Amino acid sequence: MKRYRTRIKTNAYHCLSCGAKTSAFLFWATLYIVVMKMTIFKSSGGNQTKDWSAVPDNYTKWLLQGPVLGEDPEEYVINDNLLEPDNVTLTEIEKRAARVQEVCRLRSLGSQAINNKEFFVDHAHNLVWCNIFKAASSSWLYKFNILGGYDKKFLSRTRYTPLTLARRVFPRPSEEELRDAITTPGVISLLIVREPFVRLLSAYRDKLEYVSPPFYRKLAKTIVTEHREQATKILGPIKSDGPTFHEFVAYLIAQHRSLGPNMVYDEHWAPYYQFCSPCAVNFSVIAKVETLSRDSAYVVHQLGLGHVLQKRVRDRRTRLRTVMNKSRDGKNTSALLKHYFGQLDKRMLNDLLRIYGIDFEMFGYEAKIYDRYVRKL
Repeated sequence: MKRYRTRIKTNAYHCLSCGAKTSAFLFWATLYIVVMKMTIFKSSGGNQTKDWSAVPDNYTKWLLQGPVLGEDPEEYVINDNLLEPDNVTLTEIEKRAARVQEVCRLRSLGSQAINNKEFFVDHAHNLVWCNIFKAASSSWLYKFNILGGYDKKFLSRTRYTPLTLARRVFPRPSEEELRDAITTPGVISLLIVREPFVRLLSAYRDKLEYVSPPFYRKLAKTIVTEHREQATKILGPIKSDGPTFHEFVAYLIAQHRSLGPNMVYDEHWAPYYQFCSPCAVNFSVIAKVETLSRDSAYVVHQLGLGHVLQKRVRDRRTRLRTVMNKSRDGKNTSALLKHYFGQLDKRMLNDLLRIYGIDFEMFGYEAKIYDRYVRKL
């Protein structure tokens, strides 16, 4: 019995000793992690949110390091911090407008007709905007609805689409009304563009790739019927019921060859220079999704609308309504472009540039980067 008690005491001593050592180790390890987090990790800024208002207007940098496809950097905070525009922003906006007019002259597009159906005219706030889908349209529809008098809580709960609500307050203008508004002193005419092929891919993934919205189901079936056989020869067996990106591009190219200048594009992938008539409408501000935060801040500051639009959108449902279609799989832009444009060859890329090349040229984007993505012939 004595020997048994001695053994119990010995084992208990060892257990207590190990427990004390383990507790000491966990204490010092926790303290070490806390200190590191408060000093080194904090100073490195590795987890800080990227300030897109400070990003230079550099397409290549944005394309290779930018947000996921479809993500609008401004959507998460609707003008929470409207800083006064700096000289870089002012100079860049002037250069963009001048470039558009120069390309219009070189391409002999000066006699272009105005597509007035896509414009919003806010006479009360001296603002004219052409709504390009898949290029910050959600963000600016929200802004126009606020300017139109809708309450933020109502916008967060209503079942009506932002476009439907906006058109109730800002109906489609006549060509005469649009021309009169644009030429009125103090009015800002705004056009927001996005890298053309990034927008094209975003529209394809949103409308056609998987489960197509009802309006696009017929188009998806038509594309598959006409181009699946050829795509299978190139890509191998295709399991998807929806069209591949190769088939979608083949459809666009075939339509363009057949109809030429008479081709009517879907609003989600219509070329900018046709959809918003920049050669007929001398836009005073050409904004870009890649620098949207500071470009939008410039417009809001110039018109003195900060008191209306600067508040943070705190309601979760409101914020979800203002977010554009984000990548479903979380991949970043460059990875997606490599994957989808890898389905095309150089000939298809050249044919696609016959449709969208003017947009690249007019708005200062670089198309050569896609040469590294497409398949070699």
